[in-house]
Amino acid sequence: MEIHQLTYFVAVAETGSFSRAAERCNIAQPSLSQQIQKLEQELGEPLFDRLPRKVVLTDAGRTLLPRAVSILSDLQDIKHTLNQNADAGHGLLNVGFIPTIAPFVLPRVIQRFSQEFPNARLTVQEDLTETIVRNLLDGKLDVGITSMPIHHRLIRTQELLTEPLLVASAKENDFITRTSIHVKELDDFPFIALSEMHCLGEQVQSFCHRQNLELKIVCDTSQLTTVKNCVEIGLGVSLVPRALALSDKSQQVNYRPLNGAVPQRKIAAATHAERTLSFLAKKFIEIVKAEYPA
Repeated sequence: MEIHQLTYFVAVAETGSFSRAAERCNIAQPSLSQQIQKLEQELGEPLFDRLPRKVVLTDAGRTLLPRAVSILSDLQDIKHTLNQNADAGHGLLNVGFIPTIAPFVLPRVIQRFSQEFPNARLTVQEDLTETIVRNLLDGKLDVGITSMPIHHRLIRTQELLTEPLLVASAKENDFITRTSIHVKELDDFPFIALSEMHCLGEQVQSFCHRQNLELKIVCDTSQLTTVKNCVEIGLGVSLVPRALALSDKSQQVNYRPLNGAVPQRKIAAATHAERTLSFLAKKFIEIVKAEYPA
């Protein structure tokens, strides 16, 4: 039994005519008649007596009519409630961020999201891409903000922006004396590396490999904050996201672009490919894109 069949049945019952019911439902009369016949076959009872000038309900039709009207009314109430909840921004949204994005983006995103949707509840998980993907697949997260690529047939990615990586070096006793350096010169300085357990660390290592660089790595750490702090006290240079540079208020680190090949990462919103994206999830992704440091 289909909802549209009940709609057609009620229309015929209320108008007493297949042609007028078809006109009300904006459907061809033969199609409407066919759907009524299918409904009667499924129920095993005729619902109408077809008289020369009109149709009238059978006993089965009179029994079905109030229930069909109630079902259609309940369905309209459900649609109305869901639309109201969407308009008011009600609901729970579970999101994930990788650690090399969250500190520089998340506070502003949460602030704006809370202002626009005060009736919504937001939970945030900061974790590695692998864990975020697993939690998306398990239904524990609605959206994951990470960097591309993600290779999984059940994960849909929406690219939000491309973010360049900058060379970070200490302001005091700076290894670099020019406003920018060529990529090949990275070999000349001690380098602070982010662990390849992070997608950013893996992307930096992959970039350096493609450029045939042999970095003088003096420290390999799992925290981007530690990378920045090591650079700040002059232990070496590093490649860091532009978002970090824009959020750094310490004025203890210089951030320069590379000449030649430019390292970069693509920021994306990851979602489950077979799940419908909620109103709040769509709005959250829009806010992340708008608030990401440019």
